Amino acid sequence: MPDGGDGARSYRITLSGSGASFDCRSDETLLRAGLAAGLAMPYECASGACGSCKARLTDGAVSMRWPDAPGLSPRDRAKGNRILCCQSLPTGDCTIGVRAGAGNAEPVPRPMLAEVTEIADLCDGVRRFVLQAAAPVDFLAGQFVLLRLPGDGGYRAYSMANAPAGDDRLEFLIKAKPGGGATDVLFKRLTAGDRVDLEGPYGRGYLREDSPRPLVALAGGSGLAPMLSILRRAAGLWPDKPLHLYFGVDTPAALFCVDEIAALAARYPRVRATLALREGRPDDCPLPVEAGLVGEVMRRGEPDLSAADLYLAGPGGMVDAVLTQTVGANAIPADRVFFDRFV
Repeated sequence: MPDGGDGARSYRITLSGSGASFDCRSDETLLRAGLAAGLAMPYECASGACGSCKARLTDGAVSMRWPDAPGLSPRDRAKGNRILCCQSLPTGDCTIGVRAGAGNAEPVPRPMLAEVTEIADLCDGVRRFVLQAAAPVDFLAGQFVLLRLPGDGGYRAYSMANAPAGDDRLEFLIKAKPGGGATDVLFKRLTAGDRVDLEGPYGRGYLREDSPRPLVALAGGSGLAPMLSILRRAAGLWPDKPLHLYFGVDTPAALFCVDEIAALAARYPRVRATLALREGRPDDCPLPVEAGLVGEVMRRGEPDLSAADLYLAGPGGMVDAVLTQTVGANAIPADRVFFDRFV
């Protein structure tokens, strides 16, 4: 196949079920190339952890960005022909078994360079990172990018907290994970002025800007980042639409961005925000505080979700529990719930 530029080769990828095909460079993943070709490739985390983009390789060969990605189970590996599209780089023409229909009008994920311009501690274990990309970044509120970590070359997914503005600024709210390789890089080695590689945007839990319905957003911990992006964008688009954010953490010491949320609510009268704490109560808090898990607090505050859109982001266990308690209980149609399950 022809050279794709910069020494990369270009190969033809065929989907065995539909017969659709697309070109993929040897230095890009099957997922990224499929999305760029306008196909609704299945995926969720885009970083190898969840397995949502799993496919059957029926012909050809690939190399893996992350050979030990947990998205493939030992049983998958024993079969020998299971791959993750988000990790697979083609080494020749390939045929894969995966369902992918026509795509939505989502921004095409691309590689990009960025410089770290700001690092600030927000609370114990949570930092704000601001990056300036080499060019304006097209993304939808609620989406994320993959950050290639200096040193180990691995990719991690982080959601933007700022609303899309057609510029080059990207803001992230990142929580430290004890023992995590990414935490060691981001919290101990990365400094302002460092340059990093990004890829994106990805994610389907983004704001549906054509919806006429009230919006309820629920965030657990650093899941506040994509929910803030959504709320900031929605408030600017619809100053008269009801927008309610529920933000949950364990203790008052784990709260962050409270003043920013309060300022947003003060600027836009239709924005309401409620904090949910499992233990304790903050002093002199500018926002309403309720005790309990954030999902429980949200259900008490929103007894009827049937006419709303619900956005969720945070730890996988929290997201799964809220989905069970809402969609699973027929409290809201599944097509009105959009989520980002952190893994």
